[in-house]
Amino acid sequence: MRNLIIAGILAVLFCPAYPVFAQDYAGQTVREIRLEGLQRVSPSIVRAQIEVEEGAPYNPRASARDLRRLHDMGYFATIRVEAAPVQNELIITYVFEEKRMIREVNIAGNDIVPSRHIRGALTWREGDSFAPGVYEQERESILELYQERGFPNAQVEIIVEEIGPAEVSLTYLIEEGPRARIGRIDFVGNETLSDRDLRGLIETSRAWWFLGGQYSEPEFEADLQRIVQEYGNYGHLEAEVLGAEFEYDERGRRLYITVHIEEGPLYRVASLDLQGNVVFEDEEILQTLGARPDEVHDRSQVQSDVGVITQGYSDSGYVNAQVTPQVILDRENHTTDIVHQINENELKYVREIRITGNTITRDDVIRSRVRLDPGDRFDGSALRQTQQELQRTGYFDEVRFSLEPLEDDPRYENLLIDVEEAQTGEFTFGLGFSPDDGIGGHANLRFTNFDITNPYSFSGGGQQLQAEVNIARRRTEFNLGFTDPEIAGLPLMFGFDAYNRSVRPRGAMRYREDSSGGQIRVGKELSPFMDTTLALRYRDLQIRDLPRFSSRQLRRERGGRTTISAVWDINRDTRDNPRNPSEGARHHFEAELAGLGGDNEFIRLEHDSTWYYSFGDRDQFVLSYRTREGYVTEYGSSDFVPLSDRFFAGGTTTIRGYRNREVGPKERRFWIFGPFDRVGGQLRIINNLEVKYDVLDPLRLYSFVDGGAVWAVPSDIDASDLRFSGGVGLGFDVPMLGPVRLDYAHPINPDRSQSSSGRLHFQTGMGF
Repeated sequence: MRNLIIAGILAVLFCPAYPVFAQDYAGQTVREIRLEGLQRVSPSIVRAQIEVEEGAPYNPRASARDLRRLHDMGYFATIRVEAAPVQNELIITYVFEEKRMIREVNIAGNDIVPSRHIRGALTWREGDSFAPGVYEQERESILELYQERGFPNAQVEIIVEEIGPAEVSLTYLIEEGPRARIGRIDFVGNETLSDRDLRGLIETSRAWWFLGGQYSEPEFEADLQRIVQEYGNYGHLEAEVLGAEFEYDERGRRLYITVHIEEGPLYRVASLDLQGNVVFEDEEILQTLGARPDEVHDRSQVQSDVGVITQGYSDSGYVNAQVTPQVILDRENHTTDIVHQINENELKYVREIRITGNTITRDDVIRSRVRLDPGDRFDGSALRQTQQELQRTGYFDEVRFSLEPLEDDPRYENLLIDVEEAQTGEFTFGLGFSPDDGIGGHANLRFTNFDITNPYSFSGGGQQLQAEVNIARRRTEFNLGFTDPEIAGLPLMFGFDAYNRSVRPRGAMRYREDSSGGQIRVGKELSPFMDTTLALRYRDLQIRDLPRFSSRQLRRERGGRTTISAVWDINRDTRDNPRNPSEGARHHFEAELAGLGGDNEFIRLEHDSTWYYSFGDRDQFVLSYRTREGYVTEYGSSDFVPLSDRFFAGGTTTIRGYRNREVGPKERRFWIFGPFDRVGGQLRIINNLEVKYDVLDPLRLYSFVDGGAVWAVPSDIDASDLRFSGGVGLGFDVPMLGPVRLDYAHPINPDRSQSSSGRLHFQTGMGF
């Protein structure tokens, strides 16, 4: 018996699938086969895998094969076979230890890292077999995940509970600990690009006080790819990041990253060649490219040149032209040969223009802005111009172009324009504050895709309608405006405006200006970025509540006066985004001739231009410069210019840091004594220089310098009258109120009558 036990142990160690009793019972009749230890697995499924049969002679090799098949089922942790002789027959017993199944997986204690991310790092899932040997692997996976997210002090405990026959519940109890913030990022091996250059290139950054500095593995990996790409723009085409080292301080609160870089050799362009071009000569194309022989190879410039070549072909009607750059490295001489493979394809013409997706906007409104007609040769510049014009209307969220080939004539293709309608009706209301007008309320109803001929929805015609009400402490205003971009299908704009306004000017004597009037406008689009308008304007102005003792200029305004004038203006607008521009410019010039009737005769000229330039990492900085000049003079029988048509400066919209209307001519109320009244002037110059920094999507920071002056008459021009101020601002967007901006400005060179203290200026999207 002892020898039998020893043989069985050896069999288990070296042939675990072979029965322990092996040849001892070979040939004896199997009286019964018993199954023990089954809880979840059906006996019928097990018996179907057993080759040994009741009533048949026992075969040890068949029993060994049974064990292998049963193990392969994957349901059991261990299986053994026992044999008991009974009256020269055998009772064979298969003893099973089933694998425990994981019924549920719970995650607790995680506040920062989402449960779905933790589950993604785990091997165990509901329904899997539970294997205790995987404990440490599961724990390490979670700890590694937390390390990647800057939690070096995280701890994980795995709790296993028996909840049924061979079933367990797993709970991962996580203690995240304090999150480490990046204390420093160093670079080793970089010579061409400085540490500062590389830090400015990547998204991962060190913590600044209690802000930022959070580590993200995907973001950091993208940063390393960005570094390699940037080196390619400086001729290091074989640069690579060898790796990164991570170290934590003793408390696990600060993470220090060291990035090891191998720049590799510097490559220069040896030759630049073209292949496949027939329409254009080599010289025509090469002179438009930025890459040049003997210069440092710039990977981004090569890609940019591909766009230049493709656009040139597209603008000439070869809209399907393809350009593939091939860069051949000479590793011995550290040079490159650039070959642009060009597949010109055929010249294409427009067969039809089909518009889809416009469930609101009429076809003719869209077609009026398409710069191509059926039968025209395709022109890429015209398509870009069309897309820009359609986007600038604000009628659509998306505008997409595609081409549809035609089988009957390969020279022609259909131009497909697919649009996604935007919300073009807007109603806003709210409360706000303006230093000039005080606390007030505002309501604005605006339709930018109005259609007065469509009585059901009043939308889709490309017309504009706006009704506005502003009620504030020092201003009450009602405005109504309507614009139709086309008159009876003609390329002429028609519109009208009407208003009623009551204002108590701040920064002047206490009186009230009541005015009402309107204008009729006719305009013409001169180019996609330029338009001009001619208007006939009427205004009735009443000066009320003027004190008995006031300056001579104000006494002239007592009572009511009417003005009938003709106004001509011209506008050019190339801004990339009218609401939040970062590139382009806006120019406005207006000339008004009053004296077509009424009481006043004057000529008024105004110019207003603003330029925008973006710079810095990811164009987060925008520099803007605005200049405004105005001149007005009386003529004919008039001996003065009305106060409401003169120029003033100082306040939120002109020179911040000064009170409203504080900059400019003043007049003593009682000839040689008494307080000063601000009476404005005939000539004004205003300049504003500003830098905007986009911190986050809704948050903006500003720094600005304002300067300007107002003179009573042009002969009074004196540079010493120029007043300057500087300051900083904060801007953000508020739902239902629109953009809000708070500026603090300080006067730089105030005169004796002006305050030298800084002032807050508050602006909202409200019109008052």
